[in-house]
Amino acid sequence: MTKPEIMRFGDSHFWHVVYGLGPYIADYEEQVLLACIVRSWCARCLGSCNNLDEPASRRCRKHTEALIEEATLGDLWDEYGIIGDLIPFTNDFPRADIHKLIAPDLLHQLIKGAFKDHIVDWVEKYLIQTHGETAAKCIIDDINRRIAAIPSFAGLQHFPQGHGFKQWTGDDSKALMKVYLPTIEGNVPIEVVQTFRAFLEFCYLIRQSIITEKTLNEIQDALDHFHRYREIFKTTEVVETFSLPHQHSLQHYIHLIRLFGAPNAINALADSTTEQIRIANDQPGNPL
Repeated sequence: MTKPEIMRFGDSHFWHVVYGLGPYIADYEEQVLLACIVRSWCARCLGSCNNLDEPASRRCRKHTEALIEEATLGDLWDEYGIIGDLIPFTNDFPRADIHKLIAPDLLHQLIKGAFKDHIVDWVEKYLIQTHGETAAKCIIDDINRRIAAIPSFAGLQHFPQGHGFKQWTGDDSKALMKVYLPTIEGNVPIEVVQTFRAFLEFCYLIRQSIITEKTLNEIQDALDHFHRYREIFKTTEVVETFSLPHQHSLQHYIHLIRLFGAPNAINALADSTTEQIRIANDQPGNPL
């Protein structure tokens, strides 16, 4: 991976080629393993796990190696979220830096992470905390009836049981995002509706195949609105902190788009087929 090789390309021309590692798509648990960092820290920046929203410098291989040479294992763990006695596999490759190679993961960061695991759960916790379990169950049942009543239309998935199914796939989460906004309207404060609306705007802008400077400005504007409106969940004590890896990952998307291009293109490999295989392997009694 340091000496050029002569390769014939599709246009029948021969070129000198130097191979290298490209963008690496991984969910958060795998990012922690790949980057050799402590769980709840960010694999891309040095933001403290206690306050991931504060501005922080980006991680890089040289800086990490310098810290490992000077600091103790305890200080590396507590102050930088680095597991000092582990070495990322990318260190065996020239010009490779795992902190710079980790690409956006739309499925696990946005669709299943920030939407399904955060917003949908926060809405239910808000309803229970505000109205009590009995009244909240009635409201949730109304939301499920609205979801089930969505008329058939091209591009929309039908949910006869609402959103109360046990096993979520990536396709289920993406389909629910399309119909969730009107089903909660009237059942939650306007700030909660605005939170999801801003998040939905962010998601659809991110998933465009062509992203321009104008689009990047719109993405930042949607993210700013999402951060402002989501405070309703903190003021109502539904959540104690937004210092969560999936929430924090949204801040890196503009920089990652500048590095790797539109996330929709590089996430083409993380399709629903792969997700179905992963779910099948997780079933009890599966020999795999």
